[in-house]
Amino acid sequence: MKEVKTSSIGNKLNLQRNLETLYEILHKIQNIRCKQAIEEVIHGLINKEKWALQIFDSIPKFPSGFLSGNMYHLGNFQECISTRQVNQTEDDSVHIKGQYCLANVTLKLQQNELEFIEAFHNKESKENPRGSFDTNLIYWGICMPLTCTHEDAEIFVEEIFSSLIHFNHLNVSIRENDCYYEEAMIISTGHIVYGSIVAIYILFVAVSTILHMRHIQKRKKLVSYNIENLRYGQSTFLDVIQSFSLIQTIKKILYTKPTEINLECICGIKVLSMIFILGGHSLLFIFGSPVENTDFANEMYSIENSLYLNSPLLVDTFLLVSGFLMCRLLLMELDKRNGQLNFLLLYIARYIRLTPAYVIIIGFNLTWLPDIGSGPFWKSVIGLENQRCKTSWWTNLLYINNYVNTDNLCMFQSWFLAVDFHMFLIAPFFIFILWKWRKTGISLILLATIFTVILPGYIIFINDLDPTFLAFPPETQDISSNYYFVNAYIKTHMRANSYFFGLIFGYLVYQLQMNCVKFSDFVKFLGWVLATILGVTSMCSIVLFLSSGYVTDSLQSAIYGTLHRIAWVLSVGWVILVCVTDNAGWVNKLLSWKVLIVLSRLTYCIYLVNGTVLLCYKGMVRNVVSWTKLQLAFVMLGHLMVTVLIAFVLCVLFESPIHGLEKILLRKKGFFSIFAV
Repeated sequence: MKEVKTSSIGNKLNLQRNLETLYEILHKIQNIRCKQAIEEVIHGLINKEKWALQIFDSIPKFPSGFLSGNMYHLGNFQECISTRQVNQTEDDSVHIKGQYCLANVTLKLQQNELEFIEAFHNKESKENPRGSFDTNLIYWGICMPLTCTHEDAEIFVEEIFSSLIHFNHLNVSIRENDCYYEEAMIISTGHIVYGSIVAIYILFVAVSTILHMRHIQKRKKLVSYNIENLRYGQSTFLDVIQSFSLIQTIKKILYTKPTEINLECICGIKVLSMIFILGGHSLLFIFGSPVENTDFANEMYSIENSLYLNSPLLVDTFLLVSGFLMCRLLLMELDKRNGQLNFLLLYIARYIRLTPAYVIIIGFNLTWLPDIGSGPFWKSVIGLENQRCKTSWWTNLLYINNYVNTDNLCMFQSWFLAVDFHMFLIAPFFIFILWKWRKTGISLILLATIFTVILPGYIIFINDLDPTFLAFPPETQDISSNYYFVNAYIKTHMRANSYFFGLIFGYLVYQLQMNCVKFSDFVKFLGWVLATILGVTSMCSIVLFLSSGYVTDSLQSAIYGTLHRIAWVLSVGWVILVCVTDNAGWVNKLLSWKVLIVLSRLTYCIYLVNGTVLLCYKGMVRNVVSWTKLQLAFVMLGHLMVTVLIAFVLCVLFESPIHGLEKILLRKKGFFSIFAV
């Protein structure tokens, strides 16, 4: 094997001994301004000037951990971009400014060299190619004067590597978007429009809060004069003002009074599911970010981490809950209104309920998001998200983004909103038929459920797809471009079965509560045993497909992709069934804990915010991390806390007030507000 020169760049480019090496690189660069700036850097290094030493110090030295699979060598991003050479003149103008570029370096080694490197890699990664990164690719940070272009940086990196290691082939790629330097933020028209709208809205919320406070004070005066029964100022205008008041919105979030039909357990199920969904999202983004110990993913592929690895099942929990609540509450509403149902009003109310907070996040991603941070990956991660949103924002607002422009998916998690909205459009027809003609309705729902159960398995089989979304690190670097995610995972027809099971459980609970049915101890025992077996098996079995020795089989994937979702929703559906019908004892009390009721009102905004939080985290990563499970837990907890805090602000300012307006609209039409759940 050819000798791999492991001397550091610091030794190789020791300018007092080997200046000819750097000058050889310099001769390759044709850009005169860049060449002059690099010559000044060389002289600055010889004279030990701080600004020149900063440029040299910020460049990563010869790859550390290369033999064990470390593909990220980022250097010191902040030190590079903060470098300044100031002219020794009266104006003290900046003469040389640091610019950081991130290069993709593809190495083609001879076969014996490649085998030597692979011998140091984790054995499980070698056995499972999907779980390991390309051993020929590394990311290399380089600090160059601002007068150099990304083509100049390519030449510089290529010459550095050629002088250090012998390759059969070497390819260096640096795009213009891969270079970053400190610059003043440019305020565009979009920034101004979005900022102005949000500022005016917040001002309106502040005014509404003040008016509400004055109204409360006046009410207290009336009470003091013993005319508390006088209806003071309860106009529609005042109702609207109060719906935007912080006093009212925070009060609604903290409200924990039980409902008439015992739905509080739903709150606990939503909160616990959301916590593990966020944990799963964090895990995916960490897998796709700079990791030094590339075998860390293999350590995570164990049964105890199934709730994070198989978090897509927890998303099915939300579809199940949506279908359940839709059926249970709409049947109750049809009973009250003797079958009178305004479908158009339902759809308008639902759109009003979901869209405003959604628009705020999309608008932020379109305007201010690229300007709030920096890092080696900031432009490639956040810039890409910004461009995708500019291309596809309208598909999000029409809730067709899981079928249209899926190659430019804005907000990777937004597919769920489209699926939920599609199911909301068709569910009232099934429920109305179920209420009007019970046997026909039951038959239609069962047929639709069977069809939506079989269809995903058939699609998985004929297209030889994975059974579910598998968290292999190389495939999670950009979730929105993952083939399975875009072509199967986000499609309504692949996820509809969970919603239909929700309709079935909603109807069962409706009948049980109407007839005040209580389960026997034997039925409850048998139900809990079966639900536990189904839930644990469906959740934990994911590790079989992530194991190093697994060989993909289309039929096995199709069967698993079909049955594991059914098993999970049946398990969760049983929990909902026994809790709502008051047959669950301490389980219902736990899931109905008041803290969970409060947090459940933030779940929608949490889901909206979390994607942006994770994108910012990934874009701002500046160092390669050697992960441990405890460290991962700390980071996940941090992501959760930041997400909840931002979601609380979004909920108080935008979601809850619009929810209040929706209630006013439905109340005027004589409707019970069932569409806030």
